[in-house]
Amino acid sequence: MRLTGVLATVAGLLLAASTVLAQPPSTAPPARPAVTPKPGYVVPPENSAGLYPVSGEPIFKAKCAQCHEPAVGRAPTKDLLAARAPEEVYDALTIGAMKPMAAGLSEAELYGVTRFITGKSPVPNAPPVADTNLCKTNGPLQPNGPQWNGWGRDVANSRYQPKPGFAAADIPKLKVKWAFAYPGTKNTEPLIFGDRVFVASMSGKLYSLDTKTGCVHWRYDWRGSARASMSIGPLKAAPSGWALYLGDDRMFVHAFDAASGKELWKVVVGDHKVGRITGSPALYQGVLYVPLSASEESQGNVAAYNCCTFIGTVVAVSATDGKILWTRPILDEKPHATRKNPAGTQMYGPAGGAIWSAPTIDAKAGQLYVATGDSYTEVEHPTSDAVLAMDLKTGKIRWANQVLKEDNFMSGTVNGPLGTRGPDFDFGSAPNLVTLPGGKSLVITGNKSSVVYAMDPATGKTVWETPKLGQGSALGGVEWGPATDGKTFYAAIADPPGRGRPGLVALDVTNGKELWRVDAPKGLPCNVPSGRCSPGLSQAVTVVPGAVFAGAQDGRLRAYSAIDGKVLWEWDTTTPQDTVNGVKAAPGGSLDMGGPTIAGGMMFVHSGYNGSAGASNLLLAFTVDGK
Repeated sequence: MRLTGVLATVAGLLLAASTVLAQPPSTAPPARPAVTPKPGYVVPPENSAGLYPVSGEPIFKAKCAQCHEPAVGRAPTKDLLAARAPEEVYDALTIGAMKPMAAGLSEAELYGVTRFITGKSPVPNAPPVADTNLCKTNGPLQPNGPQWNGWGRDVANSRYQPKPGFAAADIPKLKVKWAFAYPGTKNTEPLIFGDRVFVASMSGKLYSLDTKTGCVHWRYDWRGSARASMSIGPLKAAPSGWALYLGDDRMFVHAFDAASGKELWKVVVGDHKVGRITGSPALYQGVLYVPLSASEESQGNVAAYNCCTFIGTVVAVSATDGKILWTRPILDEKPHATRKNPAGTQMYGPAGGAIWSAPTIDAKAGQLYVATGDSYTEVEHPTSDAVLAMDLKTGKIRWANQVLKEDNFMSGTVNGPLGTRGPDFDFGSAPNLVTLPGGKSLVITGNKSSVVYAMDPATGKTVWETPKLGQGSALGGVEWGPATDGKTFYAAIADPPGRGRPGLVALDVTNGKELWRVDAPKGLPCNVPSGRCSPGLSQAVTVVPGAVFAGAQDGRLRAYSAIDGKVLWEWDTTTPQDTVNGVKAAPGGSLDMGGPTIAGGMMFVHSGYNGSAGASNLLLAFTVDGK
């Protein structure tokens, strides 16, 4: 899954840095569109693709390799350093034993070296700052209150809210009730549980906020980061009786008491150098089904990296105590040595098939569905770009439907040719399990080719597929998630401007026929602070009775009529807001990944994905008339 991204500096430091865009499937990158950042724009430090303005490889070779490659005396080898957390390496360079050796390096260079060694960017070691808007009271949780729990609200990942708490006729009156600013470039989709909304960020902060006022019930800080959606479930061992579950970018799954934020347990579910949890763990009957992904396809410019060894995997974890119940890679074949790249580094394969999205639970069939990403190497990978069904109890793969072979994709060219280089048309959206009239079901989802597929849950056979709904590309097509009300399937198309057809398409779930389509407007002013705008609809879609909400990368959130696609309401989320935690005129940014969540008459959305808003991003709370 290729995502746009940027890097810069740690909190409190201003550092100019160039935006790095993901490359489309060609041997030469396209010309970058001209952008004009807003005055005062600060590039945040985290970037999912791992591409930075400064490469750490030559710096490591010049300043570090003489002691670590090979190791001299008591110095650890580069491989041992690579196994450490990025925060540990960064701290050693800035406040630890390696500070003299790192003297004179800029923040961008420090991040580059840390990224080169560990495969991940560090969370800065910033001193904690007290929240200015703590709640005066902390009442009990409301498990019987309104909810949007997990990625898709239900285990079928419909992203449909049947009881939003407002009518379709009220949607044109939606206004911001409050805004909350917090750091992080790719933050989690808001989770609604009664009178509380939970969010976490790539800056290592997890918040429990009051839905009505935005005041802080509690905050948990850790040297990690998160963008996968969270879930809440009953747990006897939790003081409140309810646990909040989170998967992070260090491949840890955490359990917290939902009322207090006390950590109950945590477990590491993978050990790959550049592995992470991007897709949201699915909680079902006391088990968390955790999808694993990795950023190996961004390592193509690192000559010393032994690419590639990651295989997409699902891990089943007991929600009670964190015990791992089973681990199932999507491929039985393990990566093996293949060739050496032009720099003489050993290459491996097969690899890839990362699972970027949430698993979908089919209780009736006793199985879960996952959609996978592209292959990272030229070695055949029969479960990349595929939808798979796994047994809930054992993880055994029951069927796999690969929709595109040889979609081999890696950024950069230093690692040499990849055989047949693919277009990067992988799946980034969770499968939707749809029950048809008469009781039969279909597994429906789309990929970045802009094609939507419907498959038989029993066999995996394709029942129907659409023609291309757009041009599709590494940054286009169906990105983070369609939605369905059980009758209509709503797919957002993220095609870049001038290279496709961005917009929203409604399909009949029974046969895939197009019911209506609305193209994204062209030529609108760019108000995103970074200056990087696109009308493409990459953010996950959300549906309520009578309306469909879809967000664009230019920061505009719209509600469309579910009947004919007419625009009912629009809001530019980049509009500066005075926040409830004391930030004046805080801007939002691009809308991407997790979509709006709706319950109890309120809608929450995170604005500022991909670092396009600067160091602080916004959680926006909408109500009818802002009341």
